Amino acid sequence: MPDFLKIVALSALLVLSSKPIIAGDQDTVAPVVFDCWEPERIFKQCAATGADGRPRLKPSYLARLRYDRDGLASVLLMDRTDTRKGQWFYVRRGVIPMPVEFMDNGPDYFKDGLARSRVGGKIGYIDRKLNLVIPATYDGAYPFEDGVAVVCTACTIAGDGEHSWYEGGQWGRIDRKGRVVSPFRPWEKGRRLEFD
Repeated sequence: MPDFLKIVALSALLVLSSKPIIAGDQDTVAPVVFDCWEPERIFKQCAATGADGRPRLKPSYLARLRYDRDGLASVLLMDRTDTRKGQWFYVRRGVIPMPVEFMDNGPDYFKDGLARSRVGGKIGYIDRKLNLVIPATYDGAYPFEDGVAVVCTACTIAGDGEHSWYEGGQWGRIDRKGRVVSPFRPWEKGRRLEFD
């Protein structure tokens, strides 16, 4: 009988010592897999999230993209479980794709050399090398025009889809270096925003 108790005790220790390993394995998050949309077809499983949660395109898909003269391509990644959810990304060879806002049913345009990019729920601006040159600190942002962009904090999106706008919060303007050029002030319903 004592040998039997030793076996039971050793078995219990073995099971208890393996629990953290098993628990750690269960906490591992499987990568999210995306389909890529193009006007002529959908490419299944063209991308998956990396360890940092950002998407990585498969090399075979990267090779087929149409890059512009600046070495950029755009791609719409669609959630495989809900194809109504999609996010545009700009892609450059050797660089992790950067998310960009929707504009006219496509990726945000580069205006004055910058495009809006949503990172961590906030909006900043990227350059054509896909560097986040103005940190993502705004709740709402419009494209640059003549060297300035209108941005807002504590604002919310109103409307639906392509025909949406921002309301509420504090509004100001920034330059291409992210410096405030028109002080932030409260939004007033029914009043046109005018800056000095």
